[in-house]
Amino acid sequence: MRMPSKDQEEMSNWLNQLFPNIPPAMYDQDGCWVAFMKTRETAHNPPFSWMARAFISSEKSGEIQNLQDRLFLAHGPDSCGGNRTRDDAVQLLITETCASAWSRTALGVETPFPIKEYALGKSTSNCWLTGENSENKIAIHVIRLTPVQQLSQVHQQIYEYIESTKQNRPPNTPLVIMYFDIWHDGPGYAYSLGYNLDLTQSVIDVLKSFASAAGLGYVLTRPFQWGNPVVEWY
Repeated sequence: MRMPSKDQEEMSNWLNQLFPNIPPAMYDQDGCWVAFMKTRETAHNPPFSWMARAFISSEKSGEIQNLQDRLFLAHGPDSCGGNRTRDDAVQLLITETCASAWSRTALGVETPFPIKEYALGKSTSNCWLTGENSENKIAIHVIRLTPVQQLSQVHQQIYEYIESTKQNRPPNTPLVIMYFDIWHDGPGYAYSLGYNLDLTQSVIDVLKSFASAAGLGYVLTRPFQWGNPVVEWY
């Protein structure tokens, strides 16, 4: 697969390369998340520019073809017509790509790869990566927080993922990090968790208290924004 010939930091160019059979379409025309995202522009949309940079990082590491293969397995090469499970699976794989890019930049992990036995029933909200740098073996539990109505439900998700990470951490891995990506809220993303300080601070407090007590590192990012985490500790 060739790289986009136009602006490499334009997210829609990468989606056109990764999903060539899906034409751009608004939700009321199709319903597929990938089709809708092809209508969006990176300008003034930080989630989209960081998504493009994650694809660039994946291409530079030689993983872009494997990513396309996995996207096809999770979603299919054609429009899903608004199938939430298939769209969620795509978003998790993109979050995993962002987590991989973050690990290469922040930790010097050259070739992070997914741990298949930790897929936990082919979940569309979490998966695992592993790798190593010059100092440690590293495991990253990649988690997409899912949309909820109440902040207490976000806290509950975090508690449950902390327990899951403790129970499923790979053996002989000194550094285990939970990578939390906040869900993408469509056009209203900039008014939700991650941007509203009153909402976000309580989530940071929960992570700081419970994750560190469990001996786990953590990263919290706004939707797909791996290069400028809200908070990180490891």
